Amino acid sequence: MKELLAALLHLIFPTPCRVCNLPLDAQRRSLICGRCWDQVRPVPEPFCPRCGKPFASPLALEESPGHHCGACRKQPPAFAVARAAALYERGGTMREAILLFKYGGRLSLGCHLGRLMAEAAGGLFEPREFDLLVPVPLHPSRARERGFNQAAVLAKEVGSAWGRRVGYRLLRRIHATEAQSGRRPEREANVEGAFEVAQPDRVEGRRLLLIDDVFTTGATVNECAQVLLAAGAAEVAVYTLARVE
Repeated sequence: MKELLAALLHLIFPTPCRVCNLPLDAQRRSLICGRCWDQVRPVPEPFCPRCGKPFASPLALEESPGHHCGACRKQPPAFAVARAAALYERGGTMREAILLFKYGGRLSLGCHLGRLMAEAAGGLFEPREFDLLVPVPLHPSRARERGFNQAAVLAKEVGSAWGRRVGYRLLRRIHATEAQSGRRPEREANVEGAFEVAQPDRVEGRRLLLIDDVFTTGATVNECAQVLLAAGAAEVAVYTLARVE
């Protein structure tokens, strides 16, 4: 009876998709329709083998010594590699999904996005190479305000799918930084000294995979990687849900 009533209400007052505004299916699983989910794009190849930044043209590989982008040649990041499950496009499905998840409190959507990350990794790297997943932490004040850490939600789903443990409290944010904005130098200055390793014994000699939602300039994950390597990690790589092109 409840299902019949829900279907009737949907016919009278159809819920619009948050991306395209077309009506959702009655058996919808999120606030985004299947058509829009199908438009989520992976990061296009070719991309920098270090940071994952897409090259503007395949010809760029011929002009890039070692096939690295200009930013990685000029200032190599602390992390070994960075990869993303999808492209973060302005006005696109992934951007809207992340906004609904982070700021709309849609935790169920976060679980879906985490599973998407787990499935997409197969064509990017070998998950079994890493000993531990490490979500990028929020400052306690930001976590209380939001009610959850989006990176931890994603890491939980990814770890469950891969059979890998998650170090939820391994890394700690000790300074409440401003929301990241501006160019890379400003972002790097904003997060400098913002993190510390809370459990050094779990870091030493291990290969760690940092988990976060969006890779923009890499300033945050690079600062995390520096701190983890200084504490004795053998290697730190980065895996995010999305990457800004």
